[in-house]
Amino acid sequence: MSKLIQRCRMAVAGLLLAAMPMVALHAQDAESKPVAVVSVAPLKKILGDVQYLADAAQQTDAGRMAAFMAAPFTGGIDKARPIAVVVMTNGQDFAPTAYLPVEDFDKLVATGTEQIGPPTDVGEGVKMFTPGQMPVFVKQIGQWAVVAMDQEKLANPLADPTALLMTLPADYDLALKVFPGNIPELYRTVFIEQLKTGIELSLQQEPDETDEEFAARKEQLNNQLADIDRIFTELEDITVGWNVDATQQGTYFDIAYTAGEGSEFAKSLALNSDLATEFAGFTNPASAFSFQVTEKLTDADMQRVGKQMNDLRDQAVRQLVADGELDGEDLESAKKVIDLAIDTLIETAKTGRIDGVMSVDLADGKGVFLAAAHVADGQRVEDGFKELVKLAAEDGLPPVEWNAGTHQTVRLHVLKVPMDDAPPEAKKILGDSPEVVLGVGEKSVYIVGGYDAMARIKKGIDDSMAATDAKSSIFAMHLAALPILKMTKENSPRPMPGVDEAIEALSGGNDKFIVSGDITDRVVRIRIMMQEGLIKAIGAGVAAANAAGPAGGDFEDDAPAF
Repeated sequence: MSKLIQRCRMAVAGLLLAAMPMVALHAQDAESKPVAVVSVAPLKKILGDVQYLADAAQQTDAGRMAAFMAAPFTGGIDKARPIAVVVMTNGQDFAPTAYLPVEDFDKLVATGTEQIGPPTDVGEGVKMFTPGQMPVFVKQIGQWAVVAMDQEKLANPLADPTALLMTLPADYDLALKVFPGNIPELYRTVFIEQLKTGIELSLQQEPDETDEEFAARKEQLNNQLADIDRIFTELEDITVGWNVDATQQGTYFDIAYTAGEGSEFAKSLALNSDLATEFAGFTNPASAFSFQVTEKLTDADMQRVGKQMNDLRDQAVRQLVADGELDGEDLESAKKVIDLAIDTLIETAKTGRIDGVMSVDLADGKGVFLAAAHVADGQRVEDGFKELVKLAAEDGLPPVEWNAGTHQTVRLHVLKVPMDDAPPEAKKILGDSPEVVLGVGEKSVYIVGGYDAMARIKKGIDDSMAATDAKSSIFAMHLAALPILKMTKENSPRPMPGVDEAIEALSGGNDKFIVSGDITDRVVRIRIMMQEGLIKAIGAGVAAANAAGPAGGDFEDDAPAF
């Protein structure tokens, strides 16, 4: 998981390069290369997608208003072709140029005149607008209106700007693609040095931090800078895009990058091109919440994780001592828990594989939490839990029944949760005598808590063993609104305006917020998606809550449903 976070950080850092000062000025020759491209899908598609979102949110008039308001700004543009903004470099300077698809150039000029004032004809078909006293030059070249900040850039335009956009207009309504390797060395150096200088100026030794700990923290930051520097040499491109897709019934935001062929990134991606989880029985698409991460680690990844975990150990022990809440045997026991947990993570990373899942099931109004993970040594995990239970016993934790049973060679330990003073709503969700069951295998650990936990952990183990080749992505998470709203409604002591309408809107399904990470060849894509049903539920809930107003019920002290 730390590796996935590192990848996201590096991708975002690469996108910051697009915000570097781009002073465009003079030479552009045959050696010019693209630094970044912005793709705007055909306006016809964008307006259709806006209307789709407005309809889904029960705000149809808002979609029509968007189309009406866009009309004065789009006269003369061919709404069936994409818009492109291209930033080129010759190794020294940057040359940003926009390409507008022309349907009627005179009408386009008239549209510009209406919005920012009349242009000046500077010859050779070039029109110069001066919004805010800054000159903008426009010229029709073929089927495009080419826009530049420097008239000289109009002398050598791209013959076909869509060639640089590739599939972006079809894939996204709006997208930015950056080519880090094409950024001139001068700007790369300035970017890294600015980051380094900023870190050095802000980095200060904490009062309770030893010189060795401070040096280790500085080294960690320098390693992160080195990782950022790798984007220039190991990534071919980084893409950020937003799209609305009625066929997939939702809207999503992507961050993707392509690893350079033969790079260390590419080798890591090749290792993770075919993944399978051992714990498919502990999550399912119908759960209210689901999380899964599966990854194979290179030798460099293992070393990196080991270093990070040991740094975390030092920080955790230092904080534990500084808090001063524990002393004597309790402090030593807490340190032992930290050691066992960190050592387990390090040894698990050394196996070259990370594999874990968790989920929350609210089917039929019964709540249960399920989790399972691959570990290097199950006994070490069990020892850690025993130390943790020893610490918590002083705070009233009920006794644990160790070795309460076995299932498929997995040792089962049970903690019964007292419900004597629990409210009726909790008993309805968790049952009258819920349990927390810890399962420990040779190289696996399982935790299930809540309604009918013993039966659920046994079923999860059996289902996982039956699904021996359950394909998985590198990362996946979803949050489903329908089961959560149903439980909220059933257990709320008062009416909640908007909940009934939201549930009705979700009855057709597609109620999830999804985050996923996928690898295809040398491309990593992280997608954040909101399904159509969720958009409908938000619209329906807000409309109902607004309609109810102050007279909708006596619930001043309740949190709003939306």
